[in-house]
Amino acid sequence: MARKTTTQTEKLDQDEHAAEASLETVAVAQGTDIVEYQPHEAAIVDIEQRFANVVFDVSTAEGLTDAKNARRTIREVRYALQTTTKDVLVPYQDAVKQAQARVNQVKEFGATLGERVLAVEDPVDQVIKNEEKRQKAEKERIAQAERERVEKIQNRITHFRTVAASYAARSAADIAEVLERVKMWVILPEEYAEFEGEATIARDNAIEQLDTLHRSAAAREESEAKLREQQEAFEKQQQELEELRRKNQEEQDRRDQEARQRLADQQAELDRQRQELQRQQDDQRRQDQEREDQHRRDQEELARLRAQAAAPVATTAPVQAAVTAPVPSAHIHQAPDVAASPAVTQAAPEPAAVAEFVATEEDGPSAQEIVEVVAMSFDMSEDAARALLKATQF
Repeated sequence: MARKTTTQTEKLDQDEHAAEASLETVAVAQGTDIVEYQPHEAAIVDIEQRFANVVFDVSTAEGLTDAKNARRTIREVRYALQTTTKDVLVPYQDAVKQAQARVNQVKEFGATLGERVLAVEDPVDQVIKNEEKRQKAEKERIAQAERERVEKIQNRITHFRTVAASYAARSAADIAEVLERVKMWVILPEEYAEFEGEATIARDNAIEQLDTLHRSAAAREESEAKLREQQEAFEKQQQELEELRRKNQEEQDRRDQEARQRLADQQAELDRQRQELQRQQDDQRRQDQEREDQHRRDQEELARLRAQAAAPVATTAPVQAAVTAPVPSAHIHQAPDVAASPAVTQAAPEPAAVAEFVATEEDGPSAQEIVEVVAMSFDMSEDAARALLKATQF
């Protein structure tokens, strides 16, 4: 009821505004028919002629003064026009106020009557609207159910149409599985209704496509299996070859290492033999040098003995006997050139002569000197020389 009343009030307001707009349009159209404005028209024409197209040079004092005077003149006309307008509108504003009061009275009375009518109309209107809402909801439910039914059938048909493409890259086992499911799918008239024929065609096409796809996949997998076996055999051969290469390389490395070791051992042995030979040569040179030194000393000693042998016989006989006496082989080290010496080859003197020589020859060598000479000459110890002289009954 309140909604209806508000609507009627708005309509009355719109009618009132339309009436006021009509009055304003009539007043404008009448123009100078309003006597009170006629004096102002002449003043307006005057200022239009005097100032409409005038450009004041306000940069100068005189120009600025002229602009201010012109503005004052124009404002006086405007102020006088505003005053006249207020005076002219007074009687009309009173009439408008009276009319507005009547309008408000009519609006209030009409609103009261409208509320009484709406009190009777609203229950009936509400019942009708509720039923229309229910019917609309029911219609929407039926339409939604129909859309869902059609969408469900179309989804199945789309599945039949796209299943082969979606399994194009799958294995033969997967394709065989989905092919069996599609074959077992029954197109029921009560389920597919008007789409039965379309669904049957889509399913049959799917079966044909899946069957072709299954054969292709099986052939492809068989070829891939053979290729994989060949690849595995090739890889196995490569591994065996690599293992053989590795073993050969290891064997070669071992042989090379052994050869290097043999060479190193041989080189070490050669170095050792060279060092041993050098040592032996050094020893030999040292021994040769020692023998030469000993031989030189022996020669010197022999020369000394020979010099003594050149003395009287009584003096040299004991020495000759000591030198020519037989020496046990166990005590002889080396006696170079002694056997060939003439002094050594003389016959040994009688022991009595030796004793006589020792007893009578005061200026001859002493027994200790003779022992030392014999020991030095035959490279033996003094004890061995002393034993040798005793053996000769010296």
